[in-house]
Amino acid sequence: MNERTIAERITFHDAIETMEVDFSHLTMADTVQVDAFYDEVENRLADTGRRWYFLVVYTDCVIQAQAWERFAERGKGANVAHGLGTVRVGATSQTRDAIREHAGRASFRANIYDTREQAIVALGEMRKRRRDAQTAAEETFLRVENVSLRFGGVKAITEISFEIKRGEISAIIGPNGAGKSSMLNVINGVYRPQEGTVTYLGHPRHQMETHEAAAQGIARTFQNIALFKGMSVLDNLMTGRNLKMKCNFLQQALYWGSAQREELAHRKKVEEIIDFLEIEHIRKTPVGRLPYGLQKRVELGRALAAEPILLLLDEPMAGMNVEEKQDMCRFILDVNDQFGTTILLIEHDMGVVMDISDFVVVLDHGQKIAEGTPNEVRTDPVVIRAYLGTTH
Repeated sequence: MNERTIAERITFHDAIETMEVDFSHLTMADTVQVDAFYDEVENRLADTGRRWYFLVVYTDCVIQAQAWERFAERGKGANVAHGLGTVRVGATSQTRDAIREHAGRASFRANIYDTREQAIVALGEMRKRRRDAQTAAEETFLRVENVSLRFGGVKAITEISFEIKRGEISAIIGPNGAGKSSMLNVINGVYRPQEGTVTYLGHPRHQMETHEAAAQGIARTFQNIALFKGMSVLDNLMTGRNLKMKCNFLQQALYWGSAQREELAHRKKVEEIIDFLEIEHIRKTPVGRLPYGLQKRVELGRALAAEPILLLLDEPMAGMNVEEKQDMCRFILDVNDQFGTTILLIEHDMGVVMDISDFVVVLDHGQKIAEGTPNEVRTDPVVIRAYLGTTH
C-alpha cells in the first residue's frame, strides 16, 4: 500500500479531538486490503478508549467497485463504535458520488469538502455544537416552583416543586387522585395555578395558553384517547402538523403552488413518523376501527408530528397488554434517543417506570412526597407506605 505503512497513515490530533486517516494515493483493490486498513484503524481507536472526530483524506484515492461495499460497511462501523462526527476532503468526483450514494442508503451525512481548511472549520463547528448541546443539557430545562392548584375548596396540587433536565425521560407517579394529570395540565396551559411559576426554556411564567405551549414545542397525549375516530391514521397525524402550516385558508382551498408544496412536505414528515412507529399497514384505516393499543400508538404519532421539544405522556400504556406495553416502551425510548425529545410521563406500571425513567417524582394527595432516581424512589419508605399502606 504505497511507501507508508497503514500505521503511519493514522494520526491523532488531541487538541481538536480528531483522528486523521489518510487514504491519499491508495488503491483499495479488494476486501482484503479494506479489512487490513480498518483493522488497524479500529485497533488504534480501541487503544485510546474514547471517541473521536474523524478527518478522512481521499486525495487521489481509488476504491475499486468490488471493494466499495466492504469499505462503506467498515467505515460506518468505525463511526458508530468510536466516532463523534466525520469530515472528508480531497475526494475525486467519482469517489464523491460513491460516498454520497452510500451515505443516502445508510442514512449518514457525507460531509465532503474541497480543501483541508474547509474540513477543519467544519470540525470546529461540530465541536462547538456538541459543547453547546452538553451545556444546554446540563442547564435546567423545566422547573416547577411552589405550584398550587385549587378547584373551589378542593386542593388538587399543593406547593409542588421539581426540575426536569433536557434530554431525559422523567416520570410522575402516585396513587389515583394524587394530582398527576393536573400537574401535566398546568405545564401545558390547560389549568392555571393560583400560586407558583413554571420555568420552561429559561422563561418563567405563571400562566400559559395551550396554543402558546404548543408553539413553544410542548406536545402531549391524553389519558383518554383523543383522536378523530372517523378519520384515517394518516389524516389524524396530519392534524399534528397544524402549527407548522403557513399557507392561508384560500391557498389551501385552491391547493396550488406553495400550498401544494407545503402539503407534500408535511405528508412526507408524517410518512416518516408512520414508518418510525411501524404502522404502515394501517395508514389509511379509520382510527375508530383500530384496537386500543394501536390507537394509543397513533396518538403518540400525532404528538410526534408536532416535532415537540417536550413530550407529555398521560398514562401512555394504560389498558395495554404486556406485548403492547413492550412496544410502547421501545417507541418511547427510541423517541428520546433518536429525536432527543425530553419526555415527562405519567404511568401506573411501576415496572415500566423503573425500567425507562431517569428521574421520578412521587405525588400523593396533591403533595410531593419523594423525588430522585428510580432506585432511590423504590426504596423510599414514604413511597412504599403511600402505595402499600405499610412501611414493610
